[in-house]
Amino acid sequence: MAQEIAFAAPGTEQMTRVVTIGVGAGFTGAVEGVVISMAPKLGALEPVFTWGALLGVPAVGAGAALFTRGMLSDLALGVAAGGCAVLGYTLPAMLQEFTLAKAPRASSGGSVKLLGAGGLLGAPQRAQQAARLNAGQLPANAGLIPILQDEGILV
Repeated sequence: MAQEIAFAAPGTEQMTRVVTIGVGAGFTGAVEGVVISMAPKLGALEPVFTWGALLGVPAVGAGAALFTRGMLSDLALGVAAGGCAVLGYTLPAMLQEFTLAKAPRASSGGSVKLLGAGGLLGAPQRAQQAARLNAGQLPANAGLIPILQDEGILV
């Protein structure tokens, strides 16, 4: 039998459940955030506190939500949700320490031509400067046409 979708005003039980889950998630996020921000000051215990909080809080919250009933189950569901939210927020930054080392840069000698500082943003200016420097080295009948004489630039 297919379930129907209906929109209706929430009852007291539904509102209480949403508020309880929200309180559990908010409180867990605040406390776990303090623990994780305090962990670097603990020296050798930093990994234990950081990874223990990040992995342990959602696990304990999910276990408590599964094995309890009523408001306590809703509160534990909020704890699990808050713990998962903090884990999802901090995990990308924490995994950067495990990424591969950056590839070594190519040396300036050899067949690889490296771009100068500034990348592609200053390329037109560098080309104009190179043209100015090389303009005096060309023979007089090289066919250069002065386009921007007001600026003193030969293109």
